[in-house]
Order: sequence, then C-alpha cells, then structure tokens
Amino acid sequence: MTLKLPIDRSEYGSAWADSLASLLVRLHETQGGNPQHTLRIAGLTRDICMALDSGHSCLDKPHLEKIAFYRSPIIVPAHQALQRVAPLVLEQNRLYLYRYWFDEYQLAQAIQQLNRTIPVALNREQINLICHKTHSAQQQAIEVALAQGLTIITGGPGTGKTFTLVRILMALLQQNPQLKVALAAPTGKAAARMQEALRNSLEQTPLAADLLSVLPNTAFTLHRLLGMGHGTQAKFNQQQPLAYDLVIVDEASMIDLRMATQLLSAIAPTARLILLGDANQLAAVEAGAVLAEISKAKRLSQSSVQLTESQRFGSDSGIGQLATAICDGDIEKTQELLKRGLSDVLYHPLEIPDALAQKLFKPYLPLVVALKNQQAITDILKAFDQYRVLCALREGNYGVFSINQRLSVLLQRALLLAEDSSHVWFHGRPVMVTQNDYTLGVFNGDIGITLEEDDGFYVYFPARDGEPMRVSAARLAHSETALALTIHKSQGSEFKQVAVVLPKEDTPILTRELLYTGITRAKSVVSIWGMTSLIEKAVQRKTQRASGLQAKLDQTLGEIVYETEMDSFE
Repeated sequence: MTLKLPIDRSEYGSAWADSLASLLVRLHETQGGNPQHTLRIAGLTRDICMALDSGHSCLDKPHLEKIAFYRSPIIVPAHQALQRVAPLVLEQNRLYLYRYWFDEYQLAQAIQQLNRTIPVALNREQINLICHKTHSAQQQAIEVALAQGLTIITGGPGTGKTFTLVRILMALLQQNPQLKVALAAPTGKAAARMQEALRNSLEQTPLAADLLSVLPNTAFTLHRLLGMGHGTQAKFNQQQPLAYDLVIVDEASMIDLRMATQLLSAIAPTARLILLGDANQLAAVEAGAVLAEISKAKRLSQSSVQLTESQRFGSDSGIGQLATAICDGDIEKTQELLKRGLSDVLYHPLEIPDALAQKLFKPYLPLVVALKNQQAITDILKAFDQYRVLCALREGNYGVFSINQRLSVLLQRALLLAEDSSHVWFHGRPVMVTQNDYTLGVFNGDIGITLEEDDGFYVYFPARDGEPMRVSAARLAHSETALALTIHKSQGSEFKQVAVVLPKEDTPILTRELLYTGITRAKSVVSIWGMTSLIEKAVQRKTQRASGLQAKLDQTLGEIVYETEMDSFE
C-alpha cells in the first residue's frame, strides 16, 4: 500500500501549504462538505503544513479543541482509516495528513512485530565472560540484545555504546557464527565514524579480535542500505526484506518518521534490530522524533536500556556537567558553569562578525601549517578534524553562510592565495557533500579537503578502507564550504575542540537539544559565543513534537483504540 501526499512539498517549496489547502477545499466542496466549513478546512490544512515544517507529524489537542465542528467528507476517523482513505485522519485529539498517520501506524506495527522474545542459546557462564568488565547498564543491554528482537540503547557521548555493541556482537556471533550483519547510519559521515569506532574498539578488545574478520567491510547510509537513489523508491521493503539477520543503526535520533517507517518495514520479521543513539540530541530535520518516542513507550521498556556512566566526561568535566545541566533545564547551574572559568568550557560574549571570525579562525592554524608544508593528505585531514565551528543557524551574520565566507577569506590570506570571491574552489577549501552521489561514492555529510593539482582541483575524503578517496571538484555538484557547520549537520561527528556560535536574536530553533548537541561534539574543549539571555531561553525551551507514535506503540498489537468525538463523523 503506497500513499503519497496530494501535493509534493519538495516541488512546491514554501507554497505547498497554499496549494494543498486549495486542493482540499475543492475536495471538501465537491464531495458535499458544508460550505460554511470551507474556510476552516483551509485553515486546518495550513496549520498542519506549518506543523510538518516544524517537525511535528500531526496537529495535536491545543489546535483541535473544537474538532467536532469540522465535519467534512475529507476527514476520516482513524478506526476507519485502513478501509476508507481520505486526505485527513482524526485519531483521538490528533489530526494528520493521511500519509503521516499511515507512516506512524505502519511503523508501530513493524516495531511491535520486531519486539519479540528470542531463546538465548548461551549459558550463564558464557554470558558472564562476555560481560566481564562491563557495568550494570551495559550488561543489561547485552542481555536484552540476546533475548529480544529489538534493542534500543541510548546514552550520551562516552557512555560506552560502541564498547557495549562489541560485546553484543561477540555474544550473537558466538550463538550463530554465520550471522549476517549490516551496519548503518543516517549520513555517510556517521556511517564512516560508526565503522571506525567499532573497529578501534574491536582491536582493543582481545576476546573480540576474531570479529574483525566477520565484521562488514562497509557501513551503509540508510538510503544505500534500502537501495534508494536520489528520488527513487526503496528497493527493499516489506515485500522484499533485507537479507540480514541483524541490522545495527547508529545515530538513531537523526531518523525521521518516513525513513524509520521505510527502514523497519524492510527488516525481516525474523531478524534483529539494534538502535543506538542519544535521545537528548536534536530530533530529525523532517517530521517525527522517533528515537525519543520509542524510548518513552511503556511497551518497549524491556527492550530499552539507557547508558548514563560517561567515561569521556568524568565528574570533574566541565563539558559533562554543562551537558547535564542543559538536559535538566537547570538555568542557574548552566550560567554558573559558563561563568566559572573552566579549562574545557570557555564562554565569550558575541562580538561583531569580522572580529569574531578572526578569533574563530585561530584554532585552524594547524590546518594552515599542514597545507603550507604540503603534508600528506592523511595528516591534512587529521589536522582539519581537530576543530570545527558550529552555528545554530544558516542565515544571518552569525549563521553558517556568513561565518564560512569570512573564514574562507582568512584561510586564503593565511595560505597567501589571491582572494577572489567569484571563485568557489581554492586550495585548502574544506567542503561538505550535501546530497548522496552513488556514482562517485560520496554521501550527504561527507567532508573533505580541496587540493589544487596540475590539472585542476580535487577533493580528498577520509579513507573508509585503505587510502583517502580522491574526487574531481568539477564533479561535486552538491557541496558547500565546511569550515563552519550547522549544529544539525554536525550530528554524528566529534572533534577535539568545538566553537559554538549562537545568533544575536532569539529564534525557536534555540533549544536545550540544540545546545546539548553542539557542546557534546567536543571531546576536550568547547567555546560558546553568545548572549547569556538567549542561552537562558534556549535551556528553558525543550523541543516538543506532536506525534501519536508512542500512543500507538502502547496499544496492543493490531488494536486501534480511539477516544474521539466520533459522533461528528457519523
């Protein structure tokens, strides 16, 4: 069953709400709807579109207190939605576009199907050996992964998610040496980092050395795992499931509702799924907060484990304390930590953009040295990956576009290059791929460094296996300068040092999840540039996305319970 929006958001851009409202008004009128309700139908449609653009999957109760008034042939109650398709679906106190309701319904069914008990073949002695030197939450995660078809492991940076995953692989492969495993993540950068972290952990674990030979040679992006090209349907789905016994997905907080539905529908009912992520991070750019919703579902409590003991940020770590204070919404503690003068948390008031750029650029000097000395590309990439500027916004004087432009000028000056704003490419320019290109083998989020050679510019990307990958700059149709990234785009990455740049004016995007995600990209030092009043507002502002996924998960498999004013639809 394939259901599409009657209006394509990507095709209509910002006008999609008006286009969809116009279409649904015509349907309401031609199907015998009350003409007095026409304007209200148009208003509801625009409200839903605004909600979707803000990451919600539906309109929730505050918008629908008088839903009984909106009787219309284009609104179907959820208990009839599988039999009678209509543009809008009303479920309890939530109003959906049909596709988003069906995505939630289908995702809940797939999760509940995977969430099953599996007999454990290992004895207690074998399990104890694998769990040696693990703390209680890690041991719990290992035992859950052995006994359940679905395992959800959440935790902040340094809480041992990869360490725990190695033990899980040891246990599952001991049970079944022929286990077919797929590693995946939402972006190319996150996938590469996942594979690198897993291999490093395996090499440091004597008991797990044999796993290196059976570990997959590559970690997929989710698009590639599902066989999706740009704008094409997934090759693997419910009718043609993936041929893996175990699918492991990292950075699951980045997965939106649509992708989660496609992914879980493509996993065979007999397979296992392990989701890893940080539920405190930013939710997906598109609609839905899937990891957060499933982590809260009561019916999945036996499958969910939260790791809280950070090995990276100890009790004396300023970054760790600041991350906790922000997650707790503790404004007083956040401000106290920023003012304390910690060695790993540096707070600076905003300066005028040019002066700020000068200070933001200084930590990039090792990159300048590596480029000037014509060091090996691996050393250049390593120097660049030590530091990154992260911005809250794309637009404005303190957004990615403006900061990147200023930092690019400073980089060209430092390299004694001719400054020419009309030239996009220059020696040393860091770039980020913004769209998957399967022909070139580069993926959304991949970051590389430009080098000028005799026959033109080439971009070198970090090695996935073997040597760094070299791609002609002329062939990179979708890329942008990456001296500064948005905090959203930094998910799945870690750097020794990070500078977080906040805007001068308040905006709804400033949330505690945004701050938390930005500061926890740093392993050693984070510098925060912003106004204390806006930091305070951000800590107060918690992301709340309207969704019915948790409610659907907490229902019995196949059961649909709706407590809506159904009289208005009879």
